[in-house]
Amino acid sequence: MKWQRDHAIEGKAGYDYVLLAIILLAVIGVMFHTTIPFLGVGAVTAYLLIFKWYDSGIGKNILLENPTRTIKLFPDETANLDLNMENRSIFPMINGEFQLQMGPAVKAYKHAKDEETYWHKLKIPLSILRKRKTHISIPVIAQQRGVAKVHNIMYYFPHLFHFESAMIRYTPFFRTEFVVFPRLLEVKGVEAVFQMIPGKGRSAFSPYEDIQSPLGTREYHYSDPFHRINWNASVKTQKLQTNVYEREINRSFVFLVNIGKSKKSNMVQTNQHMEALLSYTAYLSKVATEMEIPFELFINSRRPGKIPVLHIPEGEGKRHYGTTLEMLARIHKQSLVFPFDKMLFNIGNHLTHHKTCIIIGELTEDSLHLLDKWKKKNVTIFHVPYSEGTSVVKPLGQEVLSHAK
Repeated sequence: MKWQRDHAIEGKAGYDYVLLAIILLAVIGVMFHTTIPFLGVGAVTAYLLIFKWYDSGIGKNILLENPTRTIKLFPDETANLDLNMENRSIFPMINGEFQLQMGPAVKAYKHAKDEETYWHKLKIPLSILRKRKTHISIPVIAQQRGVAKVHNIMYYFPHLFHFESAMIRYTPFFRTEFVVFPRLLEVKGVEAVFQMIPGKGRSAFSPYEDIQSPLGTREYHYSDPFHRINWNASVKTQKLQTNVYEREINRSFVFLVNIGKSKKSNMVQTNQHMEALLSYTAYLSKVATEMEIPFELFINSRRPGKIPVLHIPEGEGKRHYGTTLEMLARIHKQSLVFPFDKMLFNIGNHLTHHKTCIIIGELTEDSLHLLDKWKKKNVTIFHVPYSEGTSVVKPLGQEVLSHAK
């Protein structure tokens, strides 16, 4: 049964009074040898049977559609929570009150009365006639990054055969959720991250060539390496010819996000500016997508599995951007933090290609020592620290020492 009745708010006095009335009328009829009390017994018994029939069916003939839906929003965007209910009973449910709760990531601005506790409980007047369907549309506005689920769905309505209210609770997990992405906070100097280093992506001006992608030949110059001469083409043209290859660049990024903050006791806690750091990451992902640049993402939010941190493999395009935004939205505000130094160490063991890394968040002295080793592998590293104003991305250098704790 999808709806569970809560008997705690209902009394049984009405039912007991009816039974008592039947017994009294029967006793009176027997004592005074009259049929009139037995007519009352019949009427009250009929009422009792209808009462039991109605009472036992409460909640069994109410249907609430429960499709799987994920509604994705940026802060300040609006959407509707649509609920479809059906009363298959022959009895109406009138002057009732529909209640539910949602997380603080969204606000039902038309139904919330209390600005401080708007997410605790929403109350909506609702009547459902017999054999009818009804539709509830609740406008919401995205307030802050996070995931808002719908829970504690209840329906209060007057009992038709006594003076108490009946309450039914929807027991299945409601599969509609709101995912609010991080607010995009600008990071200045993103263009400086574009680095022409070996990798994938064609460019006419790159100093790097892909020897697996021949483009053609040209006349030999005295500065050309001897091994690049194309002898077949030279025989045909009677002049020395040099192979020409496609030029390429690797503009792929690796975003490394540190949501932790180190303490003097060598403990790591969640950074109080985590929301801003995730917003910087969302903005960088947006820029990379617009520039058609692949990127990979690591966040030191602890998770079970072979990779103990959040990780999105390298990819590009709008779908990859959407996946990134959703993962950022789902990071818990009190997420367990994996030590950033350990994450860098694990990544460094597999970082074999020339990459452009952008580190978002706090850097420690141990982190800087590890990153110095990365530089020797020709890894280009930039840093985006937290700033109360607009943050600026800068090449990793001596200026980050002021941020090291």
